Amino acid sequence: MRPLAHLPAICFVVTLAASSVHSQTEIDSQAIGSAKTIYFEDKSGVDAVGKKALAELSKWGRFQIVQNRKTADLILVLEKDPNQRADLIFSGGRTGTMDSQGHIEEDPVPNYNKQAPIHYALLTVTDVRTGKNLWSATQRWGGLLTGFDSVGERLVKEFEEQTQVAEVKSSLKLIKSVDPIYPAQASKKHIEGTVVVRITVDKDGRVADAKALRGPSELFRSSVEAAKQYRFEPPENAPIATNLEMSYRLEPKPCPLGKKGDHGEVLYAERLPMKTEHAGQLKIVGHISEPLPPYPEEAREAGKEGELEIFITVAPSGDVIGALVIKPVDPAIDGAALATVRSWKFKVTRGEQAGFPIKFLYQMSCW
Repeated sequence: MRPLAHLPAICFVVTLAASSVHSQTEIDSQAIGSAKTIYFEDKSGVDAVGKKALAELSKWGRFQIVQNRKTADLILVLEKDPNQRADLIFSGGRTGTMDSQGHIEEDPVPNYNKQAPIHYALLTVTDVRTGKNLWSATQRWGGLLTGFDSVGERLVKEFEEQTQVAEVKSSLKLIKSVDPIYPAQASKKHIEGTVVVRITVDKDGRVADAKALRGPSELFRSSVEAAKQYRFEPPENAPIATNLEMSYRLEPKPCPLGKKGDHGEVLYAERLPMKTEHAGQLKIVGHISEPLPPYPEEAREAGKEGELEIFITVAPSGDVIGALVIKPVDPAIDGAALATVRSWKFKVTRGEQAGFPIKFLYQMSCW
């Protein structure tokens, strides 16, 4: 989360990205790019999960898979989250339970009355020479919707995709960017959002082709026109295709003195630093689900606004297990915000549970 103070009336955020997949750590493309061999270690506890992951790694063919970890450039470890007890559904529809120590016990008779699987698997890629963690990500353990034993396979595919993303980004050096023009009609209709534009960069570093893939259609034309004016350093392996994400946002105007606001909006202000921290605490490295809280209608009608601070505690699973208002605004606003943050899910490093304050800005404005 970032501070939102002192924004202009119209705000654009443009980023170069080839994928919307979230990983726990940004991939180290240089170290991975120079690697030739990889050792795969399955610590998931379910053979079918490990086999599918290994099969996907072999199909990719990027690395030679070796049997001796000492001869590998990289070590890829697939494991279950040892910090969370969970009910599982795995191969062939069998059910089981995993305890907090990571031990899996299969039910003698399948029990489908248990809760849906809520467990997460973790994939970590480590540089053998330096011991550095080059990349890691988590995925929800498989079930009826995601595939019984597909979690390892999906994590390896994410590793493939993020490797390709990193290589594209490292090979394209931006030297000129152009802000898109906010179409007048879109601004009048208060249309906001992010447009993803697929661009192809030629050998001279010019955008040879640009096409809007998704986002508000009213913003497509201005996004494509801006993208075509981008310039990059001439890439070595042209042509290169990647995505530009162009985010459009209207900052509400403050109301004149004496006039009641006719529009209420909830903004993230920032994620404040932890009050206390020690070496054993986990760190937040990404988010899985972090929706904005609602602006209660009764508070909006009453013109209630201000900064709200909530102290949350995050468990090693990434779930919010505690939430406490430390700077209130209004009972309706406070209650709605508490209910929302308790549903949040983060991507975290390993370690003990940790807490930090979140600051929201509830603002009434006039269009």
